[in-house]
Amino acid sequence: MAELTRRDVLKLAAAGAAAAVPGLPRAAQAQTTQKRELVVAQGGDIAFLDPHLSTSSNDIRISFNIFDNLTSRRPDGKLAPGLATEWKIQGQTTWAFKLRSGVKWHNGDPFTSADVKFSIDRTLDTTLKGNRVSTVLTTVDRVETPDASTVLVHTKKPDPLLPARLGFYGGQIVPKKYVETVGPDKFNEAPVGTGPLRFVSWTKDDKIVLEAYPGYWGGRVDFDRIIVRALPEMAPRVAALLKGEVDLITQVPPDQGERVKANAGTTVTGALYGGLYVLAVNSKRPPLDNPLVKQALSLAVDRDAIVKELWRGRGIVPNSMIAKGDNHFDAALPPLAFNPGEAKARLKKAGYNGEEIVIETTAGYLAGDKPMAEAVQAMWRDVGVNAKVEIFEYSVRAQKIRDKSFKGLWWSDPTSTLRDPDGMMWRLLGPGGPQDYWRHPEFDELGSAARFSVDEKFRAGAYKRMTQLFLEHLPWIPVIQPYEDYGLQKYVEWTPDPLQQLEIRRFNFKFRRA
Repeated sequence: MAELTRRDVLKLAAAGAAAAVPGLPRAAQAQTTQKRELVVAQGGDIAFLDPHLSTSSNDIRISFNIFDNLTSRRPDGKLAPGLATEWKIQGQTTWAFKLRSGVKWHNGDPFTSADVKFSIDRTLDTTLKGNRVSTVLTTVDRVETPDASTVLVHTKKPDPLLPARLGFYGGQIVPKKYVETVGPDKFNEAPVGTGPLRFVSWTKDDKIVLEAYPGYWGGRVDFDRIIVRALPEMAPRVAALLKGEVDLITQVPPDQGERVKANAGTTVTGALYGGLYVLAVNSKRPPLDNPLVKQALSLAVDRDAIVKELWRGRGIVPNSMIAKGDNHFDAALPPLAFNPGEAKARLKKAGYNGEEIVIETTAGYLAGDKPMAEAVQAMWRDVGVNAKVEIFEYSVRAQKIRDKSFKGLWWSDPTSTLRDPDGMMWRLLGPGGPQDYWRHPEFDELGSAARFSVDEKFRAGAYKRMTQLFLEHLPWIPVIQPYEDYGLQKYVEWTPDPLQQLEIRRFNFKFRRA
């Protein structure tokens, strides 16, 4: 009977989403050269415009288009020039960056090496209220600016990954003069960047409006302005696309993807996410401080059923905290096991006595977060766990992240910013990181050593042992590595990014003309 309960939850979750849009509205009309506005709908409002205050997917879709980095990670995974045109290592611990000339901030001020030094120093500033990227560049010792177009970044030890670190969040460059003049609060409300889009307005819980920056060094984007709407529920998001009210929607679950593809004017495109969907764990809170309890929770999750029923096969079952496609991913490890009998045995061995375990979830921050939470709840109840699901708004989630106040487990989508364990697992779970709810001395020692080593054989060995410790203590319970699917009008030419950026620069986006 318990097995039926679990299956019922999976079927209801899958069927409920599919039934949410009652019919297929008219196909969007073919566009002509008059199409000058890009309208995007995503699963929630933004929380911050200041790029140093957030790493969430809703926010980075905006911030990566307002701001530039020294280096740029392209959708194909390659590192390309950004505000730096070239970089090279000098000696063992100094990286020299040559800056692009003639770049101006959206307010007309010139971009110089002083802005780069200010930005990296600000990234490392642990006193900056709400700083979410303070662990990204901790290999940096100091930054020098010998002239306006040259930056020397000195690292504490050899860091071959530094150019890649500077290409994602934590590496976004902000304007020194403007930030110091207006202060952090005003900067967050009205940001100024060098990116292809400049800020116009933000109506909380509704939409953000950006316009094309005509002086962008990479060429003007293929539209005049972009409106990003917050539509947390999937049904209205899909309906808006099918009606032709929006041009692109994020995080399309597979059941809705079939509906979008069946419509004459719309299609679906996607990429295997460069990261994982996990249930992050507050391992300081009993009974989650007991590794046996967390092992039981992991063993009780039927990931194959989640992939098959909720994701229609659009995902893979993880085998550790390292995503497939990353450096040092161990293909020899088996997928995380489903064994409810063993889960019950470990709960008994742990002395679990029915304490409430809470999954805190949004409805729309991740694709399928609410139905996945309900499915996991049913699976845990099947093995005797007193599991509860609590649903809150994205803004509440953002506050809990800042305060580190989660009661139990919550959905997280750790992104592999470097396509290397150091850029995902260690960045988030390392000492002082955003998800520092668990510590282990050997894990910490190995992670610190691996990030500074140029010996890939040593790094592979370190991450292999760290994986063993991770699977014993489970500071995350990995659930799925999904395909990130987007719905779009057929007149949109765009390639999705595995790292959740909404890359709409000229090289990656255009409206197909009728």
